[in-house]
Amino acid sequence: MLAAPLWGWIADRVDYRAMLRAALVILALVTAPIGLVGLPELYALRLVAGMASAAIIPLGLLCASFAANERADQARRFTWLTAFLFLGDLAGPLVAEVSAAILPRAPLMILAFGIGAVGAALCAVRLPRWCAPCIDGGDLPAPTLGATLILLFVTIVAGGGLAAMHVNLLVTRSVISLSREEIAWMLSLCGLGMLAAQIFHARLDWLVTMPRRLAGLTLGLLAAALFLFPVAASMAELSGIIVAAGWSSATLRLVTSFWISGAAAPSGLKLGLQHSAASIGQALAPLAIAVVAPGAQHLVLWGIGGLSLALLVSLPLAWRPRAIVKSSA
Repeated sequence: MLAAPLWGWIADRVDYRAMLRAALVILALVTAPIGLVGLPELYALRLVAGMASAAIIPLGLLCASFAANERADQARRFTWLTAFLFLGDLAGPLVAEVSAAILPRAPLMILAFGIGAVGAALCAVRLPRWCAPCIDGGDLPAPTLGATLILLFVTIVAGGGLAAMHVNLLVTRSVISLSREEIAWMLSLCGLGMLAAQIFHARLDWLVTMPRRLAGLTLGLLAAALFLFPVAASMAELSGIIVAAGWSSATLRLVTSFWISGAAAPSGLKLGLQHSAASIGQALAPLAIAVVAPGAQHLVLWGIGGLSLALLVSLPLAWRPRAIVKSSA
C-alpha cells in the first residue's frame, strides 16, 4: 500500500525494466527462507515481499502500456495481465501446499524457485522501453485530478467490498453457518468469478468503447451483492452473490487500472496509486468489521454498498461523453 506509488513515481523517471526484474528476484529471495526463520525475521521478510509485489503489478501494467500500439491493444493486454493476477491468487495456495509437502521445513522454497525462474526468464527477454507517445489515444485527454480521485475511490470500494464479504464468511451468520470446507469453496468460487470476468472482457471491447456504462453497471451489481449477502438464506443464493461480487470487484479493478493509467503517456505513478487504493480497501474493510459491535457486521457491508451507489452517480465526472466518443473512434 505504501510502496506502490513510490515505485510508480520512480518508474516514470528511470528505466522501469531494471526495477521490474529486480523486484521479481527480491521476491524470490525473501520467499525462500520462510519456515526457516523466527517470527521477527518472518515479519521483515513479509514486509520486503509486500514491497516487491507492490512494484511487480503496477510495472507489469506499465510494460503492457508501452508494448501496445493502440488503445484496444492496450485494453487486451491489461485484461490478460489482470486475469493472470487472479489466476495467481487461485493457484498460489495450491502451489504452496505442494511445496510444503515436498519440503516441510522450507514450505515455500519450491514456490520461491518458481518465482526466481520467472525473474530469470524476464531478464532473458526484451521489454519495451519507456516512451511517452507510444499509444495512439485518438487525442484522448489524460484523466483530470477529479477523474483520477473518483477512479481511486472506485478501486477502494471494489477491494473493500470483497474483503468485507470474505471476512464475513468467517463470522457465524444467523441464517447460514458455514463449515471450513464450505468457506474454502466459497473463496475459490469467488476467485473463479474474478478470473471469468477477465476472460469475458478479453473477448469484448467494452473497456474502451463504454467504460462509464460498464463501471456503472458493475458498481450496481456490487452494491446489490453487498446488500443481499447478509440475508442470503441458502447455499445457492450465497454462491450466486459470491460470484457476482468477485466478478464486480475484478471488473472494477480492470476498468480503473486501464483508465487511470492514461492513453498517450501511461503513468507509473497513477498505476501505483491505483494498486495502493486496492490495498487500502482490502485493509480498511476487515478493520471496520473488527471494531463494530457483534452482530452489526452487516452494517459495514451495507455501508460499502451505499458508497458504491454514490460513486455510480458520480461517474459522469470521470468519463465525459466527448472522451468516450473519441475513444470509440
